[in-house]
Amino acid sequence: MKILAIHSIFGDDDKKKSAVDTWRIWRPLRELKKHVDWQIDEQPTLIRGIEKYKDKTEFTEMEMQEAFNVICRYDIVFSSYRSDTAGYTLLKVAADKAGVQFILDVDDDMFAINPDNPFWLQSNDENAYNMQCMIRDTTWLSTTTAELAKVFVDRRNQPVDSIFINHNLIPNDYKEGDFDNGDKIVIGYFGGSSHYADIHETGITDAITKIMHENKNVYFKAIGMPLDSYVPRKRYEFVDGKRFKGWTDDIFPTLKLDISLGPLKHDIFNNGKSNIKWQESTRAGACFVASNYGPYKNLKNAVLVDNNTADEWYDAINRVVQDATLRKSIVKKAKKELADKWTLEEGWKQYKGMFERVKEYKDEISKTIKG
Repeated sequence: MKILAIHSIFGDDDKKKSAVDTWRIWRPLRELKKHVDWQIDEQPTLIRGIEKYKDKTEFTEMEMQEAFNVICRYDIVFSSYRSDTAGYTLLKVAADKAGVQFILDVDDDMFAINPDNPFWLQSNDENAYNMQCMIRDTTWLSTTTAELAKVFVDRRNQPVDSIFINHNLIPNDYKEGDFDNGDKIVIGYFGGSSHYADIHETGITDAITKIMHENKNVYFKAIGMPLDSYVPRKRYEFVDGKRFKGWTDDIFPTLKLDISLGPLKHDIFNNGKSNIKWQESTRAGACFVASNYGPYKNLKNAVLVDNNTADEWYDAINRVVQDATLRKSIVKKAKKELADKWTLEEGWKQYKGMFERVKEYKDEISKTIKG
């Protein structure tokens, strides 16, 4: 089998490396390569020299033919969602002419992104519409959760089995959290700017402030997303976030959180999120306190908050602040669940099965045409 993966994990600038491509494309295929003898090639863009059509969408006939010839060497092209209509059109031609199969990976509900999401603000209505059309049109989709799969089934006039659920899985790049904060209790939140509403509009900041006033041994660490409301500043630390290996190698080992927070606004977009934050928090050795919503709904090894009010967040966080035995018990059970169900080193087979099914379909189509 020959697979071409398109992702952004190239070059030296970690700021340009997409977390989506890291979790959904680069890491899974890196692990898959250890177990199969397939040809799996990777490149940053579908059409080489993509920079030239940031302002220009036309290509010479020779350029298009060259790109077409490259694509047609492969059985499958695997890529995350993008607004590149020129590349998508080229893939459609390759599918029609040479039977190349395209799998589009989508890890967010692109039909319900919040207007204040930074990604959406950098995009425009045309790009959004293009991505939605590709989701509807492409033969194969890969996504993260059953909730997202249902969203896409309802939006597409395609067979249900054309959508694969490939859960986000944590790799051993994340080293096991091993620390002792002594009498100090560190509560933390990590996340990018797209989570502003989750941390600032759920009542959680008021709960944190109250707990810190009542407990002088409680500290708060914000990674990637600074608080814009008051907490006792001498016990507050902001750490600028990093991407890719800057996160796993430089930031993650320094977290040393006793308690990690996972607030989510109750909206359609968040209902389609995955439980990455629980996975990372658990590997870091933190007790996870989260909204009982979306990817965290009914988590067994966490403390869950049913309603996003300051009082409910206070009660949930304070419970594990005051009970170290409970905190450690939750972390211990969560680590076992993580090791049993959510590691990439064990779960890579979900990707293997997806590619085998798509290749089987390609071969069936080829036999039909020849017959």
